[in-house]
Amino acid sequence: MIKQLVFGVHLPVIGFNGNNNKKEGKENLHSREQILSIARKAESLGYDSLSVNDHIVYRTSWLDSLSALTAVATVTSRIKLGTSVLNIVVRSPVICAKSLSAIDILSSGRLFAAGVGPGSHKGDYDVCGIPFEQRWSRFNEALEILHMLWNNRDREDNNNNMKSPTPTCIDYNGKYYQLEKISIEPRPFQKPHPPIFIGTWGSSEEGLRRAAKYGDGWMASAYNITPDKFKEKWKTLLSYRQTLGKDIQSFENSVMSMFGYIDNDRNKVHRMAKDVLSPALGRPAEQLENLLLFGSTDHCLEKIRALSDAGVKRIHFWPVSDYLEQIEIFRNEIIPYC
Repeated sequence: MIKQLVFGVHLPVIGFNGNNNKKEGKENLHSREQILSIARKAESLGYDSLSVNDHIVYRTSWLDSLSALTAVATVTSRIKLGTSVLNIVVRSPVICAKSLSAIDILSSGRLFAAGVGPGSHKGDYDVCGIPFEQRWSRFNEALEILHMLWNNRDREDNNNNMKSPTPTCIDYNGKYYQLEKISIEPRPFQKPHPPIFIGTWGSSEEGLRRAAKYGDGWMASAYNITPDKFKEKWKTLLSYRQTLGKDIQSFENSVMSMFGYIDNDRNKVHRMAKDVLSPALGRPAEQLENLLLFGSTDHCLEKIRALSDAGVKRIHFWPVSDYLEQIEIFRNEIIPYC
């Protein structure tokens, strides 16, 4: 029995245009009904959460993450929402703080994770006119700004009585960002703000230190980390938190972008990895099959158990085809046996 493992799903913001989908007429063209019906179905099936990840441009079509999350916030009432992750460098930390605050308000505080990162796709930086090699140093500043905007307090008089209902303004003088007398209102529904999760592939010690310092949780990428590596990095991250004098009991983690296709037909599963996901991610199909939830229900259960044993607390499933059918299979044939 797997304990304390929470399951969610990714909204299919990627348009998988691989060979298999083209052959079967499943080019996954996005539509209002597609996205909203998936959100409603995930909620009705009892999933804990929905998430979106972020690219401005990519090798395949990509529905805007914040727009999609806002849309599903208005047609759901229970399921939690999150970004996994949002590129706050190319989008600007101030604009992201504003947008995420709005989503938290419109969802009545259901933003379980403001997952943020600098992204890894050079094309996003090129079209936004930002040097790709500056992404990490810019991300450090962007994180500081996000924290300052969401943690600043209302002004008080000398008797600790509120003097103004608006937040105090912040100033920031960094290498890349210069702000003067900036505040964000309305504030998020959650106080002081939604949990901030730091996205990292898990291979960088500096990235783990950053997550320990600035995050309320860590988001690892399913196709960039093994259970053994996750266990090692999670232990390291918690030690960094302790060194900083930060709480480790409330610190969360998640494995996101858990692509997959669950079927007992091994040939079909292989085609899904090879013809659909591999072209979209530019990764070898064999590697993706090994790391992600491709295979029979029993095989996928084994993979989930390995992640749980490694300390994973949350997994978000992302079917690469037959989305509604697959999230139902996952809910009925995987989750009850976890």
